[in-house]
Amino acid sequence: MSTISDLRQASTFDIDIHTLLPADSPRFALDQAHVRALAESETEFPPILVHRATLRVIDGMHRVRAAKLRNRDTIGARWFEGDEQAAFLLAVESNTRHGLPLSSDERKQAALRILRTHPHWSDRSIAERTGWSATGVGALRRDIADPDARPEARVGRDGRIRPSTTAEGRRVAAEVIRRNPDASLREIARRAGISVGTARDVRHRLAEGRPAVPDGRRADVPPADPAAAPPVADEDRTGRGGAPDLARRITLFDGLRNDPSLRLSESGRLVLQRLHAQLRTTEEWKRLAPTIPLHGRSAVADILSACADDLKGMARELRCVEDALTATDPTASGDERRPHPGPA
Repeated sequence: MSTISDLRQASTFDIDIHTLLPADSPRFALDQAHVRALAESETEFPPILVHRATLRVIDGMHRVRAAKLRNRDTIGARWFEGDEQAAFLLAVESNTRHGLPLSSDERKQAALRILRTHPHWSDRSIAERTGWSATGVGALRRDIADPDARPEARVGRDGRIRPSTTAEGRRVAAEVIRRNPDASLREIARRAGISVGTARDVRHRLAEGRPAVPDGRRADVPPADPAAAPPVADEDRTGRGGAPDLARRITLFDGLRNDPSLRLSESGRLVLQRLHAQLRTTEEWKRLAPTIPLHGRSAVADILSACADDLKGMARELRCVEDALTATDPTASGDERRPHPGPA
C-alpha cells in the first residue's frame, strides 16, 4: 500500500470539484467553522488526496468545501490507486497525523472498522494507525462476536507474525533464562517466539521471584497491554506487583513534598523537582503519543521502554535498601519510615 510519504512524491493535477464524491472518512462530520476559516485565509491549499477508482476524497474534504466557498471550480489533487479498504486506512492515517484531530469516538469507530477488515493485525498496529489505545483496541476485539476477529496469530508493527497468546512463549523464555541467565533479550525473544519487550518482562518477573505468566491472567488470552490486566484492589496499588495509579502517585508526592527532610535540603528539593517533572512527563506522553509519525513510533517506544527499565531498576534498588533497613530494625515498619501526606 502506498504511504503518505510516497504520495507526496506523486504528481499534482487540478480536478473538477463537482466530480468528487464525499470522503469515506473516519470523521463523523465536517467542522464548518474550520471550513470558513480555511476559505477566509489567503493560503494556497495543499493538494487533496483522491481515490482514483471511486473519485472519493480520501484526505481534504475541509479544503474542498473551503474551495467551493471561494467559488473555485477546481482544486489541486493527487491520485491514490489502491482498493477501498486501503483507501480507508490511508484516510485514517491522514486524519490522525495532521489537520483537525479526530475525536475519541471517531478514533474508536475507526479502530473497530479496521478490526473487522484486518483482524490479523495486532492491537498495537491498529492503535498506531488510529490514535486509539492498544488497551482499547483489545477491549473492542474481545467484544466482537465474530471469532475471526481473534486469530491465533497476529501481525505486529514490525511486520512479524506472532501468536496472539504469549503464555507459552513466556514459559519457554523462562526456561531459556534459567538455563542461560546471561542470554541477551534478543536471543531469548528469538528462541521463545515472543517480542523483546515480553522477554524483558519475563526476566524482570523471574528476578523478582514472580511467575513468568502473570497471575490472574487467562493463559490463552493475555491482555494486549499491561494496562489491560485485571484491576487490583486499592491496598495493592502501591505494592510490589505494580505502580500506583495517578491519583495515588499524586497523594504520595504531596506527602513527600511536606517532608522537611526533603523540602529543606538541596538534594531533597532536587528529588522533589525530578518527581514532579516525572509526573507531568507521563501525562504529556499520553497527549503526544498519537501525534508521533508512524515511522518514528517504534524508535520512540524503544527509548521510552529503556528509560522505564532504568527507572524500574532504581525503584528496585530503593526497595532493597528499605528491606535492609527493615531487617536491621524489625520494629520499624515501612509505613513508619514513609512520609504521610500533609494537610491539603
